[in-house]
Formats: sequence, C-alpha cells, structure tokens
Amino acid sequence: MAKLVLLLAIIVVVALLVRRLFKGASTNRAEAPGAAQSEAPSPEAKLVRCVECGAFVPKAEALAVPNGFRCGGGCAGR
Repeated sequence: MAKLVLLLAIIVVVALLVRRLFKGASTNRAEAPGAAQSEAPSPEAKLVRCVECGAFVPKAEALAVPNGFRCGGGCAGR
C-alpha cells in the first residue's frame, strides 16, 4: 500500500513538472522581443452592475441613474 501511494505521489510530481515546463515555454514565446504587448482594456469595456437586477453590462451601454447604473434591458424602464 505504501508503495502505491509513493508511486502515485511521484506521478503527480512529474506531471506537475511537465505541465510547468510546457507552460513556461509558451509564456517565454509570448514575451519574446518584438511581440505585441497586451493593451489595457478600453474604458468602454469596463463592466458595471445594474442596481435593479444585478446583471453586469458594459459601461458604454448602461444608463446612469442617481444610485448607480441600470442595464438596457427591462430595468431601464422602471
């Protein structure tokens, strides 16, 4: 029984090391010189929560009300 647990632990450790190795390789390629840098999301992409139903909607599509924002769905007419 102890040998089985030890073998299982070794398999898990090897799997994690292999996963980290492949993950590190893909990350290094993305950070290579000349690679496009990810840009910060635009302000229009920011999500706000509707005060009525709690749904998240893009700020550009939300309707501003005194206590927050409302979504453009059924909450807008209330």
